[in-house]
Order: sequence, then structure tokens, then C-alpha cells
Amino acid sequence: MLASCASNVNLLQLGPCPEYNKAEVIVKVSGLHLKKSPKTKEYALKRADKLLKFHPAIEKIHIRLISEKSHRGQENDFYCEITIATPRHTLEVRDIERNFEKAIDKAVERMKRTLTKHKEKRLTRKHQEGVKTKKELRTL
Repeated sequence: MLASCASNVNLLQLGPCPEYNKAEVIVKVSGLHLKKSPKTKEYALKRADKLLKFHPAIEKIHIRLISEKSHRGQENDFYCEITIATPRHTLEVRDIERNFEKAIDKAVERMKRTLTKHKEKRLTRKHQEGVKTKKELRTL
């Protein structure tokens, strides 16, 4: 189920998340039109590991690294797509840069903001529900 048709796929299963009683978080790195570069994949895995502290309910992280020829010249554009699965939502971010490290860093920073916003939104809803039930109990 976790195998991909891409030729260069790395899977990493991180340990249990104590906050959410989750067994494992699956991190998958795949590339398209890339030369095999273990340094880039290791860098992406290291940066993805830092995303786990921004949301307690992350189930799976998928990082896609894509290289395309630029329309401006002989240089390449590098895309980094990060997709994170939480129990009820899928969050996705895509960034383009001139090298992979910058693209990965930019995508991870955007994903941090997205995860924080999603988590705060969820907590605000739970808080509002708690306040409503508290008011209902007072009226009884």
C-alpha cells in the first residue's frame, strides 16, 4: 500500500507520538525527473521531522521533489510538494525555487504556518463548543 511507482522512494516510519497515542507517522519522499541524490532526500526527511511538533494528529507526510526545465533558459526549476494527512483533512503546499534546499525550506515554512492555523482553528471550535455546553448547564 505504501509502495510507489516512482523509482526513488524513501519511507521512514517515525516512532510513536505521545500526545495523540498514535503508533507511527509515515514519511514518504519521492522524486520525479531527478538524479539520485541521497543528500537531498536526507535533507527533506530531516526537515519533515520538524513538522511533527506543529500538529498532534499527523498520520502521513508525503514529500514530492520535481525537477523541470525552466522556460527562461537552460536552468531547472525545482518543485517541492508537501502533502500531510490528518484524520479528517489533507493539507497540501507547493513551492518553486532554483535549488532543492530552498524549495524544501520554503515549503516546510509554509506548511508550518498551515498546520498551526489548522490546529488553532480546530482548538477554537472545541473551545466554542465547550463554552456553549457550559452556558447550557448554567441555565438548567
